[in-house]
Amino acid sequence: MSHSDSLLQPECAGTAETRRRHFMWGVATSGYQAEGGYNGTGQPLNNWVWAESSGDVPASGRSADFWHRYPADFDLCQNLGLNAFRLSLEWSRIQPTRELPTDRRAMLPPPPFDDEALHHYAQMLATCRRAGQEPIVTLHHFTHPAWLGMDAWLNPETITHFVDYVRHTIDYLLRVLPEEFQCEPPHFYITVNEPNMLCINHYISRAFPSSVGGGIGKAALCLGHLLEAHARACRAIRETYAAHNAKRPAITFNNYSSDLYWMDVALTDLFLCRARGVARRDVHAHLHHKMLEFNRAFAAEKLMPNHSPRYHIGQWIKRWHESIGAAPLRTPAWQRVINLIYQNDEPLIDYIAFDYYDPFIAHALRWPHFGDYEPRRRSLRDWLLEAVASKWWDWRVLPEGLSFFAHQLAKRGLPLLIAENGMAQRRRTDNTAFRRRDQFARSVYLREHVRIVKELVNEGCPLIGYLHWSLFDNYEWGSYTPRFGLYHIDFTGEPDRIAIDYLGDNPSQTYAEAIKPA
Repeated sequence: MSHSDSLLQPECAGTAETRRRHFMWGVATSGYQAEGGYNGTGQPLNNWVWAESSGDVPASGRSADFWHRYPADFDLCQNLGLNAFRLSLEWSRIQPTRELPTDRRAMLPPPPFDDEALHHYAQMLATCRRAGQEPIVTLHHFTHPAWLGMDAWLNPETITHFVDYVRHTIDYLLRVLPEEFQCEPPHFYITVNEPNMLCINHYISRAFPSSVGGGIGKAALCLGHLLEAHARACRAIRETYAAHNAKRPAITFNNYSSDLYWMDVALTDLFLCRARGVARRDVHAHLHHKMLEFNRAFAAEKLMPNHSPRYHIGQWIKRWHESIGAAPLRTPAWQRVINLIYQNDEPLIDYIAFDYYDPFIAHALRWPHFGDYEPRRRSLRDWLLEAVASKWWDWRVLPEGLSFFAHQLAKRGLPLLIAENGMAQRRRTDNTAFRRRDQFARSVYLREHVRIVKELVNEGCPLIGYLHWSLFDNYEWGSYTPRFGLYHIDFTGEPDRIAIDYLGDNPSQTYAEAIKPA
């Protein structure tokens, strides 16, 4: 039985020793944020190219240069004692355009696939395995090729193009990895990264670039298309593995954890409706019941003080969200998703992946503050929203919340993976640094969250892994200021991995020491 087989077997919920032996300790990355080499002259272009080329956001440049430095990075992880690594295969590199489309709203004919790029990814996956890490492969991490246009996920044709990309990519890996590298293909896939945040960032908060106006309707449409893309890609992956007589992999999508039920846990519950025996006509009523159940559990946990103004603002947002959250279920895009779920008995998620940062809507807003505003051409509305929206370094540290979400998701009866968890510090590209308001160092954050993970495993929670975001500092969606890395990078020079950060902290050593007894 392989390592991945053991992780997904029922006995992993058995003894603490069994769970510890098969547990995945690792890190998470994404291609556009870490690889470098996007959106410049002659480089693959994605949907951020218009924002980069116009100066709306800083150029991503070479970022952490993971595309070339990956062997040394996998060695770093091996030396830390890690046995898992989450990385993304970038659609923009695998099916690229290198010429800037003149119309950012138009969808162009699909260009050829770049098998040289796929070969490089195959080499990365093989190197990852040789370094003792289980690769967890993301197929879409917030970006898409520029030839699809800036707002591709408002167009249902994107789903077909995405599934074509997935089929070609998986078929290539299943042929090349065993034949050329004598390497097993990936056992774990995440089809779409944080679909709940992608739609919000494009069409509600406007933190991501868009060529059209925002609004709830566009966000719901975008999310429906992303969920349909997951469902169709899931089936495409399984069919391709079966055609190659390869062992069926575990497939899911991951959500950004949120106390807004309809924006997070409801998506998992929706995909499990048929498996739970819920009749199609009862989907809405079933999810409404699960919402009430989740909200009661959240209130009983008392994770937040109920006397601050932000708490009451958060409660108002939650009530408003609950009143409209189910409305998209009746739209054509979401009806197609439900049809796929009820098409046959085969479930469309094999495990539950979730990202835990600061999941509480009450923390999403702050008193207006312009000291950390990074200039870019934005509308007055976006500029004001930027002032009151919490930044990465404002996110609260609440490890007990991780335990709450793990316990809630464990009730769904599937293995759980913490696909991302991390804490941002603030350091500009000129190396001007700022302390967090709570004065937390990354080592303190790591110890507290690893402690919670160990407690969950020991008490029988079906948790199969913990992935820290991220191995190194990288490009955080239009900015290099938020720093999440176990290793610091000085972006004024070579992107070397520096173990000691500007506070004198050594978080990579702390992570290694914290997981060693486990």
